[in-house]
Amino acid sequence: QPPTAPPTRPPPSPTGMPVAPTATVVPATPIVIPPATLQAEALPPGAHVVPVVAGADFPVALAFAPDGRLFYTEKNTGNVRVIVDGRLQDRPVITLPTDDFFERGMLGIALDPDFAHNHFIWIYHTLRRPLLNRVVRFVERDGIGINATGVFTSPIDGPGNHNGGNVHFGPDGMFYVTVGENASPRYSQNLGDVRGKIHRFQPTAPLTAPPDNPFSPDPAVAIKSIYAYGLRNSFDFDFDPLSGRMFATENGPDCDDELNLILPGGDYGWRPGVPCGDMDPRFNHPVLPLVRYTPTIAPTGITFYRGSLIPEWRNDLFFCAYNNGVMYHVKLMPNRQAIASISTVNLGGVACSLDIETGPDGGLYFTNTQGIYRITR
Repeated sequence: QPPTAPPTRPPPSPTGMPVAPTATVVPATPIVIPPATLQAEALPPGAHVVPVVAGADFPVALAFAPDGRLFYTEKNTGNVRVIVDGRLQDRPVITLPTDDFFERGMLGIALDPDFAHNHFIWIYHTLRRPLLNRVVRFVERDGIGINATGVFTSPIDGPGNHNGGNVHFGPDGMFYVTVGENASPRYSQNLGDVRGKIHRFQPTAPLTAPPDNPFSPDPAVAIKSIYAYGLRNSFDFDFDPLSGRMFATENGPDCDDELNLILPGGDYGWRPGVPCGDMDPRFNHPVLPLVRYTPTIAPTGITFYRGSLIPEWRNDLFFCAYNNGVMYHVKLMPNRQAIASISTVNLGGVACSLDIETGPDGGLYFTNTQGIYRITR
């Protein structure tokens, strides 16, 4: 548990840049996009949407194993399921006692970079008793998770929303976790509380902060795992395969849903009383949002397309939105620090509302509350 009386906002003091470049990135004023004004693009020639699992039970997050198996979390059941050779395994891989109230539940999943040898599955879920969000590591054996080890916890004292809950490994081999602010903005600027942050850990049990984290050498900061702060509820994030930089979706209140470039030690501005369109340099440091959406769209899963099946999309950024079920396609400028264009993708009436990932077959997989789909050729 974090200390109860920490400093609230010392200035960022990053000393190591393990993923992002060392140069400060200051993009132009954020693009403000009324969602209805975006151009819709057709799927590339020959591409089409096909179902992978119809009738899935609120699949939140996807993760592919090196052997092609697809693991996914079910928010409300507390299950992790697996698809093997196109067939859903009857027995869940993992079932945990999980509180599914509002936005709580079985949320994020990541397979260890060395999964082929250690078979580690890392999940983020909401434990029912005691009520808290936690990360648990399992060992997968023959399609079943065993040897559960709790490695991280985050307290809950809010109304049930803004849990964050996505987990991924970065290109540096570190384990990243996004934790929402429990609908309490006061936590986001508090560097002695884990909430309202993105964290970077060494993948140990329990998780530990690496010595090159932005605040590791700062004695005034109690939580050494903090990688970025001032966040409301970053639902998901991914790393640019060309630059290594992190990009994350962020959910605003009734304004300012965001796409953010996440830099080590960055403050992303969320706090009590923050105004819509906030540009205060004391809090948006060192980088402003790349895009703001008002009215809100609730951006969720985000990924860079890494496949070769649709070369027109190679290394482009895609994200989904819960409120409207739309898939967004983002092209970055050559410097990979700013946006060149944004469009929506015509999915033929299928909603893209939760996660999105590149599959080992080159397909672009996405989910909504009732199914898993892929764009293929």
